[in-house]
Amino acid sequence: MNSAAKVFLSPFNNGALRFCRLILLVIILVSNPAWAGKKPVIVKMATLAPEGSPWHEVLMEIAQDWRDISNDKVRLRIYAGGVIGDESDMVRKIRIGQIHAAALTAEGMSYIDRGIYALSLPLLADNYAELDWIREQVEPELLRRYESKGFVVLAWADVGWVYWFSRKPAKTPTDMQSQRIFTWAGDSESPKLWKAAGFQPVSLSAVDVLPGLQTGLIDAVDSSPMTVASFQWFGVAKYMLDLPWAAMTGAMIISRETWEQIPEDLRPALLAAVQKRALRVKDEIRYTDSDAIDVMKSHGLKVVAIGAEERQLWADLIERFGHHLRGTLVDTTMFDRVMVLKGQMDRPGFVLPAVGQQVK
Repeated sequence: MNSAAKVFLSPFNNGALRFCRLILLVIILVSNPAWAGKKPVIVKMATLAPEGSPWHEVLMEIAQDWRDISNDKVRLRIYAGGVIGDESDMVRKIRIGQIHAAALTAEGMSYIDRGIYALSLPLLADNYAELDWIREQVEPELLRRYESKGFVVLAWADVGWVYWFSRKPAKTPTDMQSQRIFTWAGDSESPKLWKAAGFQPVSLSAVDVLPGLQTGLIDAVDSSPMTVASFQWFGVAKYMLDLPWAAMTGAMIISRETWEQIPEDLRPALLAAVQKRALRVKDEIRYTDSDAIDVMKSHGLKVVAIGAEERQLWADLIERFGHHLRGTLVDTTMFDRVMVLKGQMDRPGFVLPAVGQQVK
């Protein structure tokens, strides 16, 4: 053995030994896929839903499903309560790879594609059957849009019907126009639209809604009963207008890049698990709005009843200003498509087609 080899193999040459061990480890991992695949795929998912809420609980169940189905090869980590930031922050952080997935409302989904807002237009549908039918017609196009922008929709989710909750009672649009209303920070279009309709919008992050109500920075918020109950906003916004204003919809999404890192043979089962859990919680939320309202009423919430005359004033507001949403809040293509569907539903004698039936 020459002198150079003796120096290299000397037990006192720790640098050389570490280099050899590193090379050996690389060879073992490359030659043994079972060893190389032991590191699980970590999927970080964010949500505004508070810990203990129905949405948070179902996400935790999905996380356990994924571990069981994948034999611990895929781990879903849930970051609840807005610790990652507002929904605009979540979408931005998915795009740069800091997190990988999110459970979003239509607000968050709109930062990817504004077509989703077509399902949350005010007074679009009178019940869930109509909402389901409209969503079924536009779902293929929405899925295509999100996939083309680097996202996979794992499941659609309902958050409930949106009602107005306010510090002072309000029955008509004029009553609500005298109060400062919450709009999402980061959404540049909504404040302009509300101002054009005579309202006083104030942009805040979701985590600032309660402090905003407490300090009088805002007076009113339009949201679902379950959301208002979960975040305790009704402690200050003690009046609820008894008018289902819009459907609050959303989805669970994951970046396509992360989804494709999951072994292909596991994806169908993981997707099925998400959709099964989402369907269950959707049904629960649809029929627990009234329960949430009852709980809030027992803690001081006042439901403001209105008659046909007041309801017509809200419908007239949409009639006058609804067209301003076209090309601003919602892109023109999706807005027009949904308005055609609404026109069909509003025809006398219209009967909702069977589930799974598309229309031209």
